[in-house]
Amino acid sequence: MQETNMVRYILAIALSLAASVACGAIFVFSLIQQIALVEMAASLVTALQVYFLSSAIVDLFEKAKRPSRLRTSLVVLFTVFLVAFYSFMQYFR
Repeated sequence: MQETNMVRYILAIALSLAASVACGAIFVFSLIQQIALVEMAASLVTALQVYFLSSAIVDLFEKAKRPSRLRTSLVVLFTVFLVAFYSFMQYFR
């Protein structure tokens, strides 16, 4: 049981880290390509992703019962939104 909870924490942290890196990469790409609206959205979403990452790490240290499902869902939702928005703006540019 303890190992299952530890795996859940590690997966939540890995997912948040991957989402933060993806959002940061989209920010850099949009900065290079000078897509201002995507830059603003990417910077805000990256800040949220870093906050969610730190919350997942705190859950691990505080030994919460399990990682927040809502937070994990928001991480995925915001990342998918940003990738779709970047793709949309890239397509119509």
